[in-house]
Amino acid sequence: MTSLGINDHFSFMMQHQEGRASWNKDACLYVPSTSCCVLPSKACCLAAKSLLQLSGLPFRCEERPNAEFMSHTGQVPVLVEGKVTSCGYDEITSHLQVNNLVPTCDMPADARLDAAAFSALVHEKLAAAEVFCTWCVPENAAVSCRTYGSRLAWPLNHALPLLQKRKACDLCMAVFASCDADKVFAVAEDVCCALALRLGKAEFFGDTRPTELDAVIYSHLQCILDLEESTMPDRRLVQCVNAHGSLVEYCARMAQRMVTQRYDGTTRDGADESQP
Repeated sequence: MTSLGINDHFSFMMQHQEGRASWNKDACLYVPSTSCCVLPSKACCLAAKSLLQLSGLPFRCEERPNAEFMSHTGQVPVLVEGKVTSCGYDEITSHLQVNNLVPTCDMPADARLDAAAFSALVHEKLAAAEVFCTWCVPENAAVSCRTYGSRLAWPLNHALPLLQKRKACDLCMAVFASCDADKVFAVAEDVCCALALRLGKAEFFGDTRPTELDAVIYSHLQCILDLEESTMPDRRLVQCVNAHGSLVEYCARMAQRMVTQRYDGTTRDGADESQP
């Protein structure tokens, strides 16, 4: 898993063009099949889908069991927009930002820098905690190995999950300097406290309207809240989020916003139109 730093995010956000660039209405977002998708990938895919919706960009979403292998970086989801292929949330965000297609393009520079800082916090800390919870907690890892390997033939269905576990341990050592569960979940709790404080009484992290920061935060929090005990027996990460009622309520608001979001960025009262 890779993540852009604050300076990288800010440099992309500062690139501004006159007007929005053209967008191919046949754009397609390829995501892993639900049956073989684990928490970190689910969060990245939901973040990309939410960002595209909040940006008012039409696209279709297709599940592929080999989505990870379609990606030149190994990151999902994969966005194909015209002749441009972007792999992983960071590349997709960068593609939208440099083409002036994201909601924060008209925000003041200090607000964009603040958004970049909190986006990096989620990407670098909470996302790493998701990886740890998925692959490094024994009871969770047993389920994740079966889920991740379900689309693969022997011996890859055993070898590749073990490779993911090794990568997860390396990531956690790099981010947390430890694979100690208490330390990792303490960091996750600190992140949730910071997010709850930043949100305050506002409706969205973009204050009166959701931005790409909301796409990131909502997607990671919602995917954690959606975890069932059968897929994530160790509930400590879920408890970190559930402990903050304002974040739970925020996710409910954002979920409703995603249902009513039009491709042009406006909202509708009903929810009967098809969504990607």
